Amino acid sequence: RSGRSHFVDKPDEEVKETVEHARNVLQNGTSLVVFFEGARTFTGHMGYFKKGAFQLADELQLPVVPLTIVGSFNVLPRTGGCLMASDDIGIHKPIYPQSQGIDNIKATMEEAYKEIEKSLPEEYQGKVDNPDQ
Repeated sequence: RSGRSHFVDKPDEEVKETVEHARNVLQNGTSLVVFFEGARTFTGHMGYFKKGAFQLADELQLPVVPLTIVGSFNVLPRTGGCLMASDDIGIHKPIYPQSQGIDNIKATMEEAYKEIEKSLPEEYQGKVDNPDQ
């Protein structure tokens, strides 16, 4: 889409267009990077994951590969500040679909959350309400 960014927090028609574009990208064998939370955190703690990417992976029966960017809150905090480099990125083992449907989606979401969370510094582990979610 010629550099155009797509965000899921848009009106229904734009969401449908974004999902269809993602479906086409994945069906053509290209990987897709999705930020499961949908927005940067105000607290440094992970927010709750949105299920759209997990539903798409379930529909197409594709694995999800969690990625942890340790220190992303400090690299570019949502509250402002300067952009700094982060060299601590963790690529986790793929989570392959075990079935299809809501139970598979929930299990994949939970496993991805746990994998990412255990790579975060202890001070950012644990669910904390994020005001933007």
